[in-house]
Amino acid sequence: MTLVARRVTATLTALILGVGLVLLAGTEAVAADNGAWSVTPTPPEVETATPRNYFVLEGEPGQVVKDSVRIQNFTDKPITFDLYGADGYNTRASGFFALKGLEEPQTDVGAWIRMPFRRLTVAGRTQADVPFTIKVPDNATPGDHVGGVVALNTAIEGTQDADDLKIGVQRAVGARLYLRVAGPVTPDVTVTEVGLDHERGWLPWTGSGNGTVTYTIENTGNVRLAPGTVIALTGLFGRELDTVRPEALVDLLPGQTVTLTEAVTGIGFLDRVTTSVSLEISEGVGDTGQTVSWVIPWLAMALLALLLVGAAWWWRRRRNERQRSFDSVRDAPLITVSSVP
Repeated sequence: MTLVARRVTATLTALILGVGLVLLAGTEAVAADNGAWSVTPTPPEVETATPRNYFVLEGEPGQVVKDSVRIQNFTDKPITFDLYGADGYNTRASGFFALKGLEEPQTDVGAWIRMPFRRLTVAGRTQADVPFTIKVPDNATPGDHVGGVVALNTAIEGTQDADDLKIGVQRAVGARLYLRVAGPVTPDVTVTEVGLDHERGWLPWTGSGNGTVTYTIENTGNVRLAPGTVIALTGLFGRELDTVRPEALVDLLPGQTVTLTEAVTGIGFLDRVTTSVSLEISEGVGDTGQTVSWVIPWLAMALLALLLVGAAWWWRRRRNERQRSFDSVRDAPLITVSSVP
């Protein structure tokens, strides 16, 4: 195959909520603002002490829910946006909260959101309030459906050449939307794939007692969760090695699975370590997963084994030599010595 070098123009769509459409799941939802424009719920006509930074809505299956989003342009020039509803999800690694892009298929609340128009131009230093509706399907499952309303800048920003590749960035801002569909709620969570990696070395005096616990959490219920987590390490005879309480995931969405890591310490150079990860979402509701790991300085054990084998060989050799000496004395001819008158 012959590869022909050519100039390629690529567009990278960087979807941003606040500073990005991918947010740390361990942070509270805040006003969506990237410095150039913002996307927030339209304030009520009567001001309240606590402004809405995101949408918290309720609806019945088959119901049409109405609301409005405010888009503010902080720049001096007009900006043209593509408006759309997006599904929310947690990234598999680290559990960051994210919203799907414009071209991705929306299968949940993102598909239920109806904007009055696809494209909107907002003049510099002005704002626009855009009404929208959410048509809750007749067969919508009870519980939380999480997504957002997104304003994607249609302009390609920051175009630059890098290695003969022209790269541009499209930025977007979105406001989170939490829709609770009426019906029974069943909070539940499971923890699996617990693992421990440690930094102990091949010899007892090398390495350190630090390690990393990896575990997978799945929200198996129908409401968003912020499970409290306790990671406990115990050694032989139930010795407590370390206990860590990581910061809770604020938005673990229904049906989502995330893999997390946490630093631990206190691991000895020779031990049987039990790693336990316990999740609690309410009193008596949660799950626990664990794994058992042997921490062994293999090089030291190999050297010890060689010493034992060498000692056994030496002892056996010495024993055989003593036995041969005894046998030679025992089998020697008997010499009779008589006295001469």
